[in-house]
Amino acid sequence: MAYEVDFIGVGSSVKKDADAIAIRWKDNNDMYHIGIYDGGLQAHGEKMVEHIKKYYFEGNNDTYIDFIICSHSDSDHTSGLKYVIENMNVKALYMNRPWLYAEDIIEDVNIELTDGRITANSLEERLRAKYKYVCELENIAEEKGIPIYTIFQGDVIENAFTVLSPTKELYLQLMVESEKTPLKEVESEINVSESFFRKAYEYIKSLIETWKKEELKEEVITTAENEMSVILLGQMVEENIIFTGDGGIRALRASIDYSESIGVSIKDTVKFIQIPHHGGRHNVSPSVLNSLIGEIVEEGEESKKVAFVSVAKDSDHPLQMVVNAFTRRGVKVYKTNGNIIHHQKNMPDREGWTTLKKLDFSSNVEEW
Repeated sequence: MAYEVDFIGVGSSVKKDADAIAIRWKDNNDMYHIGIYDGGLQAHGEKMVEHIKKYYFEGNNDTYIDFIICSHSDSDHTSGLKYVIENMNVKALYMNRPWLYAEDIIEDVNIELTDGRITANSLEERLRAKYKYVCELENIAEEKGIPIYTIFQGDVIENAFTVLSPTKELYLQLMVESEKTPLKEVESEINVSESFFRKAYEYIKSLIETWKKEELKEEVITTAENEMSVILLGQMVEENIIFTGDGGIRALRASIDYSESIGVSIKDTVKFIQIPHHGGRHNVSPSVLNSLIGEIVEEGEESKKVAFVSVAKDSDHPLQMVVNAFTRRGVKVYKTNGNIIHHQKNMPDREGWTTLKKLDFSSNVEEW
């Protein structure tokens, strides 16, 4: 079936990397459907609405969105969704709300506490405060009468998209691990803040890679919130696509395992991939990429696969070692760099749009 995907950028006005993705596709009856996977920051939400009205509805104000998916709670994925929900007709909102599961994890949380006085109600209040962006989305949706649905592995949306991760069990485990859940600070390598990774290094490119030698590591971790990301498989008949949010090793492995259990090989069928977490190196490993996109190909060889990554203009992401990892597996990599970039299959070309240059392989990569 015909489809198109737009990764929304906002120029140089925002310096923070953020994910805001719109998708439109035709079903077997030639009817258009429109979905949104994350909304970036406020500016991305505004640009998203403007873009959808211009290109999906050609200026018609009678606009609608079949579904919105909030992959996880980080502000660079959720803030812009508030503007979208407030300014468009939305039929359904899919997102996971941690406070709904306070009863499920209360005993596990109490294990980490010095006393047992915490209740499910007080934990729910804490979670609402800690996940304020998701809570704000809930409030706006309820005010507008938009139904909100949980979203776990196996759920199918609009007969076109299948949720690969997380399972409810993984989600609850990640809640317990998250630094946002306990009532006292619990030190754990699982809870290392992603901001640590960004501040501790200046990404000096002093390591040398070759086509066969890569510096990505196997045992890398990211935050519990990132691992909560909804990994989404779109089955567009001619080719499959995958959205990964900020998912890390655990989420991607769970996605690969589940897809294989339902008879779908991501490696063999997915042609369009969102690179997780703006091209950070704490979300992918060589073995995971081998299972996700394929083994290393001959130098210079390219498959028919493309990968997009959302980054702000002049961002230090995606990291070169991540670009290299996708490239040496035959995938062409493109970044937004603050722009809107577009991928389509059997959809009309857009007047005035031009071909984007892919990112190059480089032997100089970042020091760990």
